[in-house]
Amino acid sequence: MPRTAQRFALRAGATATVAAVIIGGAALPAHAAASDATQAEGRLIAGSGTIDLDDVAALAGSFGATAPGGTAAGQSDPLDLSVLDSIGINVPGGIQLLGQNGLVNVGVAGQVAATDTTSAVAAAGAVGADGTIQVGPGTPGAGATVNLTPLLGDLDVDGVVSELSVGLGALSARAEADRTFAGADVTTDYQVAGAQVRLVSPAVQQLVGTLDTTLGTTDDTVNAALGEDGRTTELTAALLGPVTDAVNTLGLGALTLDDTTAQLTADVDLQGAVSTVTQQALTSGPVTIDLSSGVVTIDLAQLYTLNDLPANTTLLTDDTINAQITGAISDILTEQLPALLTTTLTNALDAADVQLVVDTGVDLLGADVAGLTLTVDTTVGDLLGTGDGATLTVAGDGVLGPVLGALDPLLQPLLGSTIVPALTGIVGDVLGGDFVAETVQTLLETVTGTVTALDPLLDIVNQLVSITINSQTAPAFTEPTADPTGATTVRAVRVQLLPAADLATVDLATATVQADPFAGIAITSPEDGTDYAVPTDDDTTDVPVTGTAEPGADVDVTLDGDDAGAQSTVADEDGTWTVTFPGVAVGDHEAVAVETIGTLVSDPDSVTFAVAAAPVDPGTPGTPGTPGTPGTPGTPGTPGTPGTPGTPGAPGDGGAGGGNGGGLGAGAGSGTLAFTGAEVLPLVLLAGLLLAAGGGTLLARRLRRA
Repeated sequence: MPRTAQRFALRAGATATVAAVIIGGAALPAHAAASDATQAEGRLIAGSGTIDLDDVAALAGSFGATAPGGTAAGQSDPLDLSVLDSIGINVPGGIQLLGQNGLVNVGVAGQVAATDTTSAVAAAGAVGADGTIQVGPGTPGAGATVNLTPLLGDLDVDGVVSELSVGLGALSARAEADRTFAGADVTTDYQVAGAQVRLVSPAVQQLVGTLDTTLGTTDDTVNAALGEDGRTTELTAALLGPVTDAVNTLGLGALTLDDTTAQLTADVDLQGAVSTVTQQALTSGPVTIDLSSGVVTIDLAQLYTLNDLPANTTLLTDDTINAQITGAISDILTEQLPALLTTTLTNALDAADVQLVVDTGVDLLGADVAGLTLTVDTTVGDLLGTGDGATLTVAGDGVLGPVLGALDPLLQPLLGSTIVPALTGIVGDVLGGDFVAETVQTLLETVTGTVTALDPLLDIVNQLVSITINSQTAPAFTEPTADPTGATTVRAVRVQLLPAADLATVDLATATVQADPFAGIAITSPEDGTDYAVPTDDDTTDVPVTGTAEPGADVDVTLDGDDAGAQSTVADEDGTWTVTFPGVAVGDHEAVAVETIGTLVSDPDSVTFAVAAAPVDPGTPGTPGTPGTPGTPGTPGTPGTPGTPGTPGAPGDGGAGGGNGGGLGAGAGSGTLAFTGAEVLPLVLLAGLLLAAGGGTLLARRLRRA
């Protein structure tokens, strides 16, 4: 195979790798080995506590692992959400943990894992088949719903909370680990598109009921007071004279009035008016209160930048943020609601109809000849000076009925001069001073009690659940064969139910990756300082250089900085490699090796060695023979012992052999001195000089290599 075909093909991006892995459908789960270089796991639902969700096979995630030089692995295996209702996982007390009727229900399903020789990618939740996070809706429940209502029975919260849940928008988690020579470059990302706490408060429901009852009583009181007998006595008396004068202008004789009555009625409906307030939702910052239903919602997205939180951020534990929630509740109930009540009650009171009906008989010469009715229609607002819409209608009946209708122009002035002032006084007496303000103040006593009742709301939530966003604690795989050493885990959301009791921990959308560093380049042969011998200084030799690197990596080795003569190869599946430099001449040399994986280049490794001509090895000289003993005058001496032969010299440079001592003494009787053996001394000196010369040559060559 050509070298270029064996090179690593680094991913153009994480998505390309994942897509390549899952073409043709989901793969069977991969199993990790101790030698794996990359591992990835995407899991939608995991957890611990009294229920170890990690061991539930039906909830298993997607897993992939790749060994150095191995093949890509992984899968896209969405969780079948229908199993959540059927696997029958219950927490103590028989409460279903998962599913539509359980404590935790999810609305996203993605589980993706992909590995190759250079990287690992894991994703879960609202993710594509290639592991990319898909932006989803923030609608509560789109990602998951945590129903805490079944747990309320363990707390003394009567009157404060009767229903409680946490709704989460689209959830996603993604992690990627790219191998480098120094370790792994790891990036994590997550998505929590929305988060909302929703509760139903009996205290709020009772508030609306109290407002309704109180205002209904107020309506009845005001209407009854305005219609009391005797309220219009003075007004009736004030009208008799002017009306009698008016009817006598008709020229029909002396007409008189008898059986005159007046009835004042009012239709004050503050109770009906306030329903327009209690039927609407009031919002302050993150909090919305629907007074009619008692539903209180807390939009956590207004308190937190949900998709950009530091790792391991637990919601609703920060005093500053919690103060914003309690402040918003107080603002709605003690500021907005009273203001709305004031405006609504004022408008309702101003619009309340007031009607005065005056009936009188008309007599002529003691006979009842007609009936006269004066009807005044007005409102409380008109009477209290906020309008001028009071009207007077004159009607007659009986024999003179048609004639009495002609009195209308004569009686209209009575409206402004007598009737309206009298009615204003009557209404003012009944309503007292600042009627609306006093009424609202009475209602505020009930409102204040509701605010007090809601004080422990956040404490209740935190007793029932702990919600952590971007959880990265205790990185781990749930795949039992995986090695978590050096792993990184990101969870979109960690939900802890009854945290003090560790009832259950449910991790939603978890991604875990692990990647080993690339094996660095290493030269294993020759060892540093190795000598290679050649016969003469003009000879050369081939030098193999062997080492280890990441399987499949490109290996380039240069000798003495000669890039043009560099030797290149690809590391085998076991990571070993060998190159050979031919015809290396006598001298000192340095080999430098680097490996390349895609765009990554390793730190170099180097080794020095030498090529030298073999030194000439002189023979060791023989030992000289012992001299003969001197002869006595006239007697010959004894012969000396023979010397040992010298060792043979190296080829072409023979050493001198040792001599055999003759040692014959002359010992003539003439008295000459005996032979002492000193005649062999020149031979011994010659052998020593030759030995010194050979050793010096060897020493000089070694010093030159150093």
